[in-house]
Amino acid sequence: MPITESEIRNRLSSVAVSQIGDVMDRLGLVDSAISPVWKGARFVGRAVTVLTAAGDNKVIHDVIPTLREGDVLVINGQGSTSRALIGELMAERGQRKGCVAYVIDGAIRDVDEIGELRFPVYARAITPAGPYRNGPGRIGVPVAIGGVVVSPGDWIVGDADGLVVISNDDVDVVLVDAERKREKEAQQQLDIRAGLVDV
Repeated sequence: MPITESEIRNRLSSVAVSQIGDVMDRLGLVDSAISPVWKGARFVGRAVTVLTAAGDNKVIHDVIPTLREGDVLVINGQGSTSRALIGELMAERGQRKGCVAYVIDGAIRDVDEIGELRFPVYARAITPAGPYRNGPGRIGVPVAIGGVVVSPGDWIVGDADGLVVISNDDVDVVLVDAERKREKEAQQQLDIRAGLVDV
């Protein structure tokens, strides 16, 4: 019987990004320079992808009204850190649409306010400089984020350590392997605490 999307979300939320990365042969892990902008951020969702010109957020404004519950907005901003692609207002707009996180290979601003929203945002940098709004951009195409290709509909998991991308075609197998990894590590920890492992 196929695993439902809701079950995948729930079960992925109980495993660490590091555990998922380990069972994927350490592939699919996003460059650590793209990190959570507030402490405690964690999410699981499916990618809605955007490619935009450096420092320009016109296409991001275009895509936000289309976001749905459980989406992760994944933005290739060319890795540019000179201008923020989103701030507090755009974060709250996405949150109100049901989007669970923004992942941005680029910069953001209003980091304290985004933290107060408790809306997960992962970005390469923080800057007060605002963006242009001219374009060009693309929605729903494969994009590169921190050295990993993300296709529309891929699963993204984020925690304090960082981000991992799971192909939708592989998620069932990866999920089971990651749960086994979690249980193995939990048993190893119990063995250490019980004195069964020479520390």
